[in-house]
Amino acid sequence: MDEPGRGDPLDDAQRRRAPSVGLVVGRRGALVAEPDSFLLVAHWIDMVLGALTPAQWDSWRNWVTAVGGLIALFIATSTYRRNVRIKREEQARLVYSKSTDVELRNPGDKFPVLPNGAQVGTGSPGVRINTVPALGGKGWTSEAEALTSLLQVTVVVHNGSKELIGPIRVELLVGGKRLLPSLGIAEVEPDTNFVLDFTWVSPAGIVPSLESTILFRDSSAQWWRRHRSQPIERVHNDPENVDLPAAERITARAAQKALGISEDKWVQEPKVPLAARWHRFWRKVRGKNPIP
Repeated sequence: MDEPGRGDPLDDAQRRRAPSVGLVVGRRGALVAEPDSFLLVAHWIDMVLGALTPAQWDSWRNWVTAVGGLIALFIATSTYRRNVRIKREEQARLVYSKSTDVELRNPGDKFPVLPNGAQVGTGSPGVRINTVPALGGKGWTSEAEALTSLLQVTVVVHNGSKELIGPIRVELLVGGKRLLPSLGIAEVEPDTNFVLDFTWVSPAGIVPSLESTILFRDSSAQWWRRHRSQPIERVHNDPENVDLPAAERITARAAQKALGISEDKWVQEPKVPLAARWHRFWRKVRGKNPIP
C-alpha cells in the first residue's frame, strides 16, 4: 500500500508531461476548464518532432533550406528589377520639353528661316523663302517672309541625363488637341538642348495657350511620354512612336497623290505587332489614348 501523499512515479512523470488545465469564465459566467494554449502547442510540437527519424530530419532540413533559397532568390530578383526601374526613371525624369518663344507674324514680316537657334522646323505654306545678300555683303542667305498671319513657336528639348536619348517626337497641343504637324528628332546628346521651330497659318491672328509633349526612347530602349512638366509616363514600344501620326499620313498621301507620285511609293500604314495591339487595348481599357 502506498504511503499517503506519495504517488506512483510513472503517474508523476505523465502528469509533468501533460498540458496544464486552467479555469476560465464561460459565456454564461460558469467556470470552464481550458488547457493552457502555450503548453498545449509545446506538447504537440514535442510529440511531432520526437516522432521524426534521422532520415526525416534530414529531409525536413533540406526542404527548409530549399524554401529559404527560393525566398532569397525572389527577394534578390525583385530588388534588382526595382533598382533597374529606378535607374531608368532617373534618366527619364531629366528629359523635358518647353516652349520658349511664341511670335505672331503678320503678312509681309521677314524673319530667319530657323529663328532662336532652331535646328529643325516644320515649315508652312504661308511662308515664302527668299534669297537675300548675307550680312557684310559676302555671299547669300535665306530669309523667310510671311504671306499671311502666322504663329511661330520655338520649343526646346532638354536632355539633362548622362545618356543619349532618341528617337524623339515633339508635339504641341491647344486645349488638349494636337496641332499638326509634329516633329521627329533622331537623337539628343547628353547634357544638351535641341531647339525646334513650329510654324502654322493663324487666320484668327491670336496666340493660343500652347502645351508641349515629348515622346522619347531612353538608352535602355524604354519609351517614355512627358506632357509639359507633369510626371513621366512609361509607355509601350509602338510603331507610331516614330512614324507619322495617322492624320499626318493622310495629309502626306494626299500631297503625294496631287504631285502624281505612284501609289506604291505613298506613305504606308505601319504594321502593328501583336504586343503593341495588346498594350493599345489595355490603355483604352484604362481610359487613355490607345496610341501614346
